[in-house]
Amino acid sequence: IEFAMSAAARSALFRGVGRMSELEMVGGRGTWVDTACGRRLLDMTSGIGVVNTGHCHPRVTEAICAQAGQLMHGQVNIGYHTPMLQLVDRLLPLLPKGLDRVFFATTGAEAVENAIKLARHATGKPNVIAFRGGYHGRSLGTMPLTTSKAVYRAGFGPFMPGVHFAEFPYCAHCACSGRGASGGSECCMAGLEGLRLLLRQQSTAAETCADLCRKRYAADCGRSADGVWPDRRALCVGRALPHQP
Repeated sequence: IEFAMSAAARSALFRGVGRMSELEMVGGRGTWVDTACGRRLLDMTSGIGVVNTGHCHPRVTEAICAQAGQLMHGQVNIGYHTPMLQLVDRLLPLLPKGLDRVFFATTGAEAVENAIKLARHATGKPNVIAFRGGYHGRSLGTMPLTTSKAVYRAGFGPFMPGVHFAEFPYCAHCACSGRGASGGSECCMAGLEGLRLLLRQQSTAAETCADLCRKRYAADCGRSADGVWPDRRALCVGRALPHQP
């Protein structure tokens, strides 16, 4: 009867999330998970990073239990709650220079969507450039940015307009790899040239709100593994920054 009920529950779940197995997990400690059929398996996923301290870490479990017994949900559009403010105080010293605001999101897709909203609102520009092959989520706002697998997008269009793709300079899969010492720098140069072409043919800098480079003159963009700077000039796209020699 227990198995039949479990099978009925499984068949009632939407198939939007792919599963690698039919295992039913009932418990976990550290790096191990226990299944309903009595097997103990090594968890190689860490809950996609959610349980990077291990399953049921004593300090994490204690903190969750303490908070659940004090305040279950402090709705943030009603007021503040103390743990949120404490976390902000701890995060602020760790933020890069120039960043002094914090936004908490429940999921990565929610964070990406709000980043797009913020970039569009701050710059007044509609277009976004994403790297080809990336995964950003499966919500309606992040599917247009996701090109890691066609299945994530199939059957859900039309998508949000204004999204364009640039090649990521990934040397392991680049046609320039294996050419000796210059392979890394050639790979990065190919990515930059592709981005320049995109900005000429598909989305001009005047239309693009994506912030691809952290610094004004692209000091952190396009540096290869061997330390070569393919181009010192800026590809200034974000923050409405014009190119300056």
